Amino acid sequence: MSTAINATCPGCKKVLKVPTQWVNQVIRCKFCNMAMQIKPNIPQPQSGVKANPTQQSPQSSGNVPQTPSAAVRNGVPPLPDVSPIPSNHRGAQSVTNQFGLTDVNYNPSYSSKYRKKKVNWVIPVLVMAFMGILGIVFLVMAMPYIKDKINNNADSMTAVDGKGKPKDADQIDQNKDGNKGKGPGENKKNNPAAGGSNAPFPRRALVVSVHNYLYANPTQYGLMVQGMKNIPAISKYLTNQMRVPVNQIMHLSDAAKDNPTPPTKSVVESTITDFLKSSRKQDHVMLVFVGHAVENDGQVYLAPIEGDLTDPTSLIPLAWLYKELDTCAAHQKILVLDVCRFSPTIGIERPGGQPMSAKMEEVIKAVPAGLQVITACSAEQRSMETDGELLGVFLDGFVDALQKGVQGHIQKQGDNIPIDNLFEATVKNVEVLAVEQKFKQTPKMYGAFKDNGAEFDPAEPMPPKLAITGLKPVNKEGIALVKSVLEEIGTPPVKASEIDNSIRLEYLPPIADHIIKEYAKVDGPETDLQKNVKKARIELWVISSLPAPADIKNEVDEKRKIAKVNLDVLKDGYRAPANEIAFKTGIEKDEKDVARMFVPLQDALDDLKKNEEMKDAETKRWQANYDFIRARLESQIAYLYEYQSMLGQMRKELPERDAKLHGGWKLAATAKLQGDSAGKKLAKESTKTMEALVKNTAGSPWEVLAKREKFTTLGLEWQGTK
Repeated sequence: MSTAINATCPGCKKVLKVPTQWVNQVIRCKFCNMAMQIKPNIPQPQSGVKANPTQQSPQSSGNVPQTPSAAVRNGVPPLPDVSPIPSNHRGAQSVTNQFGLTDVNYNPSYSSKYRKKKVNWVIPVLVMAFMGILGIVFLVMAMPYIKDKINNNADSMTAVDGKGKPKDADQIDQNKDGNKGKGPGENKKNNPAAGGSNAPFPRRALVVSVHNYLYANPTQYGLMVQGMKNIPAISKYLTNQMRVPVNQIMHLSDAAKDNPTPPTKSVVESTITDFLKSSRKQDHVMLVFVGHAVENDGQVYLAPIEGDLTDPTSLIPLAWLYKELDTCAAHQKILVLDVCRFSPTIGIERPGGQPMSAKMEEVIKAVPAGLQVITACSAEQRSMETDGELLGVFLDGFVDALQKGVQGHIQKQGDNIPIDNLFEATVKNVEVLAVEQKFKQTPKMYGAFKDNGAEFDPAEPMPPKLAITGLKPVNKEGIALVKSVLEEIGTPPVKASEIDNSIRLEYLPPIADHIIKEYAKVDGPETDLQKNVKKARIELWVISSLPAPADIKNEVDEKRKIAKVNLDVLKDGYRAPANEIAFKTGIEKDEKDVARMFVPLQDALDDLKKNEEMKDAETKRWQANYDFIRARLESQIAYLYEYQSMLGQMRKELPERDAKLHGGWKLAATAKLQGDSAGKKLAKESTKTMEALVKNTAGSPWEVLAKREKFTTLGLEWQGTK
């Protein structure tokens, strides 16, 4: 029979009989079920007597110190020297014996510092109870939202069997509604073939947005941060709230989140044509265009990414689009035009963003029968982009209306897209922002729905998945020519900007074979003219905050170190100061930093002028390179003159601002220069050279680069910013 010792439970304070074999192990009390560790009773040395830590019983294993004169405590003799029961290869075992105590899988190899002498369960229980109450409150509050999401998603879900394969109508009827034994079609509620809730809605949408225009003012895309409004949010809420099937909605844009594609004229026209022609009679379609529009000789045109607003042949006629929509067989047709977009703090960097003319509004109003058209603004107004609504005030309000959906109404497959409700909500949203920020913008809707008698038919096959069409084959030789030209004369943007103004190869029109041959690169020794062109290009990159191209990076970095250029000085704005005197002192320092940029640029320009007589001896390629870089240097120096003038204005007197709306100022682009006469003269010379280059190199990469620079405005003005 096993020897037992007495131990007091720290929980219920009752005395337990514990087998000596269980010493140094964890057990549970049979009365209160508390876990505890039984430790050996080691007598303390008497007063005045030093304990000898090395003194052991002859029979001791070294694990339990022994003292021959150990006293009896509470009637219990000292513990005998008993070694712990060793663990086998299966780990510690749980054992219950006649004493009613349980070993709880104690592993003696663990250090004693990880063993708890006493467990207090009060705090964990209270915490768990509190969390449980919070969970119940949250569930009650979230239940309406959860129910709404379940109802919203029910129509777009596909029922599947245990193997992940779609179920047929009978399986759906039986499993979802408990109607076992009913034949096909008896329960129409969830039978797609009978027009039930699982059938996809006959709705389609195409969103076309153009942002980094080649020759026109850029338009903003919205902030790509979770929770913020942006162009992709239009597609998101058209799917989530308006029930447009995922494979029946597409975003065509140079800034698209998925599959960014330059919306060139051929791509936009081809994709729209295929979208409208493939729509069925029962379909409800929405086409959204975000970008520039211009009125020319009584006609309205939409601008693709490479569109020249002064050349109607490069644009998309609204009359053509109206004709395509008129011949489309769809049951409901909606066109949303967010044109005349303008940001006061960006200004007019290139053409575009002028107010809607009365003639443009008149042309837009003449809609074909059955077409509903929404415009972002009215005559003499702009579609405003603000610092708070980067997506644009109209689209900000439109996305908000889409996100909230149609309250109190369960949409059915045969219903129209509730465009009247969406428009009304959008107008209210825009009105609030316009009043708050003190500008005028009133969206308009023209036309009316015309019932063509088409009814929802779930048996009709869905239209094909939307796709981008009209892409032209890549001309490898042409691309190679453009790349080599950019390696020779690629320059940074004239002015600092938060918007990406970099030129992309895929935006450029195809290069003809005869142009490729005419401007082919010719190997040979580097001439003085070519060396000075490269030197001027390096100087332009030295004052830019952008990373330099790989081929000249080392030279640019070295010159930046020597010149000690403050690359942050050419900022696009300032915050309103708390201390005006200190602020103006800082402005004076910025003026001096800008002044140091003039000398190397002017030296590079002087060197190029000395090489002008050598130009005729160069190939057509290097003649074009020379003209472009010289004009580009002139425009850069002209811009620095203008920037210096703006700093001088601010140092003299702070620009006006509405303190309730604006926390500072930004330098907005404008066509008219206000600065030094020397800068104005250089700007004219640059424009003249660029215009000649456009004419003399038609169809070449130099034409595109020169036209883009020619349209870039160099004037500046202070505008209040949020």
